[in-house]
Amino acid sequence: MALKKTDAKTQEKLRMDLLKTARSWQPRKRASLQTQENRDALLLITPLMILTVVFIFFPMGSNFVYSFTDWRGFGALNWIGFDNFWTMFRDERFWQSVKNTLILLLFIPLGVFIPLCLAALLRGGLKGWRFFRAVIYLPQVLGYVILGMIFNLFLRSNGPLNSLFEMAGLEAWALDWLNRPLLALLSLGTVYGVFLRIGFGTIYFLAAMGSVDEQLYEAARVDGAGWWTRFWHITLPSIRFNIEFLVVMSVIENVARAFSFIYTFSRGGPGYSTHTLEYSLYTLGFTNGRIGYASAWSVILFFICAVIAIMQIRLMRWNDE
Repeated sequence: MALKKTDAKTQEKLRMDLLKTARSWQPRKRASLQTQENRDALLLITPLMILTVVFIFFPMGSNFVYSFTDWRGFGALNWIGFDNFWTMFRDERFWQSVKNTLILLLFIPLGVFIPLCLAALLRGGLKGWRFFRAVIYLPQVLGYVILGMIFNLFLRSNGPLNSLFEMAGLEAWALDWLNRPLLALLSLGTVYGVFLRIGFGTIYFLAAMGSVDEQLYEAARVDGAGWWTRFWHITLPSIRFNIEFLVVMSVIENVARAFSFIYTFSRGGPGYSTHTLEYSLYTLGFTNGRIGYASAWSVILFFICAVIAIMQIRLMRWNDE
């Protein structure tokens, strides 16, 4: 009997020792697993970090260096300090490009409002809305290069648009859209800043409106609220973040991603009437071979984009608060 009690005590002591060992080993195991996960994560993102450094940060740093030289793409770097910047601020093309870029930004509200209204109409149960959704998004599939060529042909003095006006007896509306500076710039803003935003914007807002609680609309209908009231007091507040995001993306598209469309649409002409900062960088650097001078322009464009991004981020945070 005493032997059985001794065996029981020994087993209990062994069990307690094992339990203490397990408890002390568990934190070390968790720490080891966490360390292994961190190593695996670092191993997985290392290729991306290398590519980011090689293709983004290194070119960005090199561009800042080139902006203080008169480098033409070959030969040794000749340091000239801030001469490129002083020349740029006295260059008529620079101020014309800034002006044109700002004018393009004025088309953003219309490029956001039209897709917003179309999305609301389609979501409201418009008959055949699936067909209209596909037709509206179709231009996005073609790409900016092809669309630029299409609208270049469409807006020529002998193009389809003027032919339609003449057939309809509206000869006064048949204008030389691409060879008059103001008309060319307004045409660029209308097509690139508004028309090309409709497809993506409509689909994007349709997806955003799909997350709005349908009971809110039902309650508003019971209270007698009309379409516009529901749109203004329910839809807009519910997708405010999505609207702000599209505005930010539209600013980026107009400031720093319009080159491919402008190149095939108007080639920056007539004169400098459709030159933006981005397009002027191309002509200065790759057409005129003034890499250092073009780098100075790109530095200014970088700071303009940074300021706009910071302002918009702070505005979005302020709205959230």
